[in-house]
Amino acid sequence: MFSLIQRGQIYADGHGWPIIIHSCDQHAVRYWRQGRINTASVSRFNADFEPLTFEEAQLIRAELEQSEHIKKLRAQRAA
Repeated sequence: MFSLIQRGQIYADGHGWPIIIHSCDQHAVRYWRQGRINTASVSRFNADFEPLTFEEAQLIRAELEQSEHIKKLRAQRAA
């Protein structure tokens, strides 16, 4: 299926992290993930990434932040 990829759209990468499209051309897609800009070929992007709604992206971000917070608390308890 054909999908138009535009700046600002939200997708999930192969690891489930939400990403935001930075820019794209006919060969590559550049996206923000955790404060860094990464690049993927268009064919890899189409195979490995899936579009998200804004609500889905917010839910995933909240879950990831919660898991990071739990890791920090466990590290503090172990120290």
